[in-house]
Amino acid sequence: MGHLRGLCHDGRQVSVLVAALLFTTLLLALAPGARGETPERPNSDADPEGTPYVAGELLVVYEPGTSEDTRQSVVRESGGQTVKDLPGEVRLISFPSVMSEQSGETREQELQSELGDLREDPRVEAADYNYIREATFLPDDRKFGDPGQWGLRKAGFPNAWNDARGTGAKIAIIDSGINQDHSDLGKISAQKDFVNGRAVANDGYGHGTHVAGIAGALTDNGRGVAGGCPACRLLVAKVMNSRGEATDSDLIAGINWSINQGADVLNLSLEGPYSGALEAKINDASAKGVVIVASAGNEGTTARRYPAAYPAVIAVGATNENDRLTGFSSRGSWVDLAAPGTDILSTGAGGGYPEETGTSQSAPFVSALAGLLASEGETADQIRQRIQSTATDLGPDGDDPRYGHGRINAARAIP
Repeated sequence: MGHLRGLCHDGRQVSVLVAALLFTTLLLALAPGARGETPERPNSDADPEGTPYVAGELLVVYEPGTSEDTRQSVVRESGGQTVKDLPGEVRLISFPSVMSEQSGETREQELQSELGDLREDPRVEAADYNYIREATFLPDDRKFGDPGQWGLRKAGFPNAWNDARGTGAKIAIIDSGINQDHSDLGKISAQKDFVNGRAVANDGYGHGTHVAGIAGALTDNGRGVAGGCPACRLLVAKVMNSRGEATDSDLIAGINWSINQGADVLNLSLEGPYSGALEAKINDASAKGVVIVASAGNEGTTARRYPAAYPAVIAVGATNENDRLTGFSSRGSWVDLAAPGTDILSTGAGGGYPEETGTSQSAPFVSALAGLLASEGETADQIRQRIQSTATDLGPDGDDPRYGHGRINAARAIP
């Protein structure tokens, strides 16, 4: 994506990528969990809209049943080379001739031409840049305080826990990893680091740890915070680097792994531009009965952000303590629901309990509720319908472009 959108302390949006990355770099330098990670972002160029992608790489989705000989022909004719086989018919293609160009503008023009040719090829279902996506929040400095758990109370989770705790359900946190040593995080069913190719998904950014705590922190254990789905098991797929950036190739691999690990719910607290390759994997997850939840983004506009805006995904905007849509929250007819998203207290990469703001924090509330419903035997379609039909209507009657179906209400949703 071209910009990291968030909410600063004075309420102003951060809309320039350079400023956001400089601020993120400062935070990471101070964050205990940042040590030991590789800080460099992938070598990147930008599409015509200014959105960054991995330089010289394209994602290609072949038509179902395409033979290996045909795939090789497509790549050979394009002048590229296959560097990674991704799940299904997706392949990551690099173009050495493009990368040999010293001029970024020339590289961009040549790769755009290659992309256009591949999209016209009848043997190709979809082709896209290998976009770099970023986490949808900007951290603040406040750390501890019970008021930060207002979101659980506002959304009716305590009453819902009387009837459902999430036993047997799995929520996949596809994010920056998790703090392995945090005393308020457990119930990790499986984990994998797709950024560094490791078995343990350590969090060098802090985003995934915070999101995981909202969805499923240890609860009723005499310490820290409560999680929305107390008995849910967590699957942790690390797809973001220590700067909060995820390539689509890692994201697709993380989604596929989560499906294979038996995820009932996928939480995607990240955003970026449209990609047909990513949509194909999202649709695959949906077809397999998985609930997919994503943050709408912190653009403060109606511009569609993905994966939230894919039809198969539940797109979540952010509300404040007064049940008003926040100024930074993206909105529009493509947004399905709203959930708490300001000053949310959760587990931190440093072992503490920071408060964070953004639609990244809103999405795991919905994922937690989906986990509670999954533990009750509801199907993915039933879960989506149930959450939407029981939401507290905050705008004009019915579905509206600011709040979607309304702010989630766990107490009503649990039958």
